[in-house]
Amino acid sequence: MKLSEVLNKFKNDAFLLTVNGWCDELPFSEYEDEKKQEYWKNYRDCKVISMYILTTNDRPELIIDIEKE
Repeated sequence: MKLSEVLNKFKNDAFLLTVNGWCDELPFSEYEDEKKQEYWKNYRDCKVISMYILTTNDRPELIIDIEKE
């Protein structure tokens, strides 16, 4: 599945988002702003190879690994 497809399935902004190779600990609420940036075109179609959730500073964090091009 593509990175953009995975992220569009989430609506909750109560967690942090880290996409290894793209962004580190981005509040998910800021993801909509990031999608408007030019560099998003380089990452949105990357294939997601793994995902997991952990807790950082008592906040859930979604960690996504994408395929390197």
